[in-house]
Amino acid sequence: MFFKIPTLVYLEEECLAKRGQLMAEYGKKALIVTGHSSARNGSLADVTEQLDKLGINYEVYDQTKENPPVEQVMELQSLYRDKHIDFLIGLGGGSAMDLAKAAAVMLFYPDETADFLYKPIKITRSLPVVAVPTTCGTGSEVTGASVITRHDVANKQSITSRVYPVLALLDGKYIKDCPQSVVCNTSIDTLGHLVESFINTTASEYSDMIVREGLRVWARCKETLQGEHRTKEDCYNLMLSSNYGGMAIAHCGTSLPHGASYTVTYNTGMPHGKAVGYFLYGYLKYADAKRVREILELTGFETLEEMRDFIKKVCQIEKLDDELLGQCASLLAKNQSKLRFCPYDTSEETVRKVVFSL
Repeated sequence: MFFKIPTLVYLEEECLAKRGQLMAEYGKKALIVTGHSSARNGSLADVTEQLDKLGINYEVYDQTKENPPVEQVMELQSLYRDKHIDFLIGLGGGSAMDLAKAAAVMLFYPDETADFLYKPIKITRSLPVVAVPTTCGTGSEVTGASVITRHDVANKQSITSRVYPVLALLDGKYIKDCPQSVVCNTSIDTLGHLVESFINTTASEYSDMIVREGLRVWARCKETLQGEHRTKEDCYNLMLSSNYGGMAIAHCGTSLPHGASYTVTYNTGMPHGKAVGYFLYGYLKYADAKRVREILELTGFETLEEMRDFIKKVCQIEKLDDELLGQCASLLAKNQSKLRFCPYDTSEETVRKVVFSL
């Protein structure tokens, strides 16, 4: 049993204005890795305002793709290897933060090729990463994982380096006007992180502590996930539950729903959280009944079917093609990195039942 959260985390109103000066510890030049939406929600302006005040020079890369591929990581290495970058700022959702982490590795090793991202390594080294999340699901601001798309294996896969951000600055205001579909999909990703950490071979008293509180906070968000209006308190709870979800998977890792979701997202472009949500019912259906009952009690659902229907409604989920589901099951049955975290039978037959449950 262990407990480790190496990231310094702040969650508060006007967090960047209050805590932005902490970025001065990491150097004199930053690379901001973000997407176009961050310019619209005010987060990029907030970051650059603080950097200007601190006298920190910066470059802005705002072309982050959803589910960024290895090729984009290498593009960043090529563009900025000679720019004397001291630290990176991952600004946005999971895609931006994960891309920043992977780029931080490759900029630390500027002469390495893309193969280095997936080489077995004993010591993780990278440039420092500051995380500023603007969605409420990934939890990447407190995990060491960086999930990148690999076209060579036609799937998504975490790099072997573990890159924990040194600092995470969270402010619910960035999701106040976020599209409802994004809020719903990312919040269901949070639910997946919490559920998969609770139904997990490595679950411990420490991780259960995080999960239980995370599920309680997530339950407060159910009403806003079914409507368009979001209060300041709603945004705080959405961001907090996401942060708890990240802490949970930092200790336990993800299991079958995440493993199956990568195949769906790669082949259909379905948003990650929605794809995770597709498989949560099946994962819980075959799990320990006592643990499942506790999850239902903490989230305020009477039955597993009620939770299933809630996820289908808020994420607008429709049944996937049987051929694609068969591909998911086949790949998942061979994915030891996900199977090892499932605490019940992971025979090919059971995996197929989980995948086809919805």
